[in-house]
Amino acid sequence: VLRPEDVRAAVDDKTIGVVCILGNHYSGHYDPVASVGEVLGELNRANGWQVGIHVDAASGGFVMPFQPEEEVGLCDFRVPAVLSMSASGHKFGVSMCGTGWVLWRDRDDLSEHIAISVSYLGGKADSYTLNFSRPASGSAVQMYKFLRLGRDGYTLNFS
Repeated sequence: VLRPEDVRAAVDDKTIGVVCILGNHYSGHYDPVASVGEVLGELNRANGWQVGIHVDAASGGFVMPFQPEEEVGLCDFRVPAVLSMSASGHKFGVSMCGTGWVLWRDRDDLSEHIAISVSYLGGKADSYTLNFSRPASGSAVQMYKFLRLGRDGYTLNFS
């Protein structure tokens, strides 16, 4: 588990970000995102930096939202230092293999090299894709699961 005091000691002017993990593959532990965010906030204010957090919620992204907040703490975009999050729908989201998500707090934090501009039906649209992108079937299955299970169903799965 990442310790905030270790983050304070390790971060410097060459640090581009800190990764906190929700649901360590070996132990299931969550890094203390809110505490790490507080440390980064202090360091950023003191030094004029903009070091943020990426939350790797590949295993915990579909578990954490359905647990009592007092047990897991804040570990999402409510923490000001969190700039991006990822989750794997094919794990505990019970979607198809290969279904995964990356979310950014602000469009400005998304690199211009990830999006390409395309002309479509007489207009301009941004297309976001990464290597290893898959067909939309995983998204459709995930949406079905959201609608079918709902918050109550996912909460029951993880209680």
